[in-house]
Amino acid sequence: MNIYHSSPETIKKIDKYGAFDDCLFFSSSVYSMSVGEVVVYSLEIDEEKIIHVSDLHNDDVIENISSVLDVSDEEAERILDSRDSVFNHGGSAEDDWWIQAKQGECAKLMGYEACESRDEQGVVYIVPMFDRESDLILVSGEDAQ
Repeated sequence: MNIYHSSPETIKKIDKYGAFDDCLFFSSSVYSMSVGEVVVYSLEIDEEKIIHVSDLHNDDVIENISSVLDVSDEEAERILDSRDSVFNHGGSAEDDWWIQAKQGECAKLMGYEACESRDEQGVVYIVPMFDRESDLILVSGEDAQ
């Protein structure tokens, strides 16, 4: 299947230091979260390589969430798999974004390429993309053919 990511600028290098670590967010249709011109990329991904957020589980990731957010392991697990929200535990928007990065990390640790979840835009695919710039296919925007 093809999924789409829009960016306010051309993606040249993906590292682990972005707002969502190395994760990019994709949708099944072209979307834009930016005002003005955007650069749209597609990514070909096998549906079997996508895990649903409700199926995420990794003890190390859960322990990390528990420690950072100062919640129990059970609460951390519920936050990771979206049965609960950081906002129910005094968390902020930044904490919620951090959790989304942890969901992408967890998917990767479990052998998947993406995590299917939901955000304010609907279904979203969280994809760890460190050193995978060549997998992005330019659809429109700067230098699109």
